[in-house]
Amino acid sequence: MPESTPKQSQERFLQLYQPVHESLLRFCEAMTRHPELAKELVSEVVLEALENLHKLRDEAAFLGFLFGIARNCHRRKFRRKARETDLPDQVLHRADQNPGPERSAEVALLYEALAKLPEKQQEALLLFEVSGFSLEEIRKIQGGSLSGVKLRLKRGREKLKKLLGLLEPATTG
Repeated sequence: MPESTPKQSQERFLQLYQPVHESLLRFCEAMTRHPELAKELVSEVVLEALENLHKLRDEAAFLGFLFGIARNCHRRKFRRKARETDLPDQVLHRADQNPGPERSAEVALLYEALAKLPEKQQEALLLFEVSGFSLEEIRKIQGGSLSGVKLRLKRGREKLKKLLGLLEPATTG
């Protein structure tokens, strides 16, 4: 396959990126819980994805490629902030939030409960419920099997309900 020019790479990237831009932004907003931090994260993701587009061999894997970069950029940024401030992760995550008056108490509680879920369950719920991806698209992003994605969503929802007090505890007897 011949080498592509920078302009061809940019055009190829834009064709792949344009349809998923809004979903990526929603995913980043859900991870950062702050619109400005989300935009900053999206910018970092786009730059890194464009720089590494030559590593993408199959365009069908673009979702996994892009959202994997988003996940990794967020983790790196979060670890960097933790090292710089020596604060525990939970305190840092709350400090990054700037809940405006439009954020309801229920949304804040939901995000606190989401943060308590295992990472894969949290990510699957954000991709499905917030970003609007299909189960198959989530499988491509997270890897694994379709049944694994369904199980992560089911368990994540159950844990969220329990954390939010929406499930009655099982009674014995």
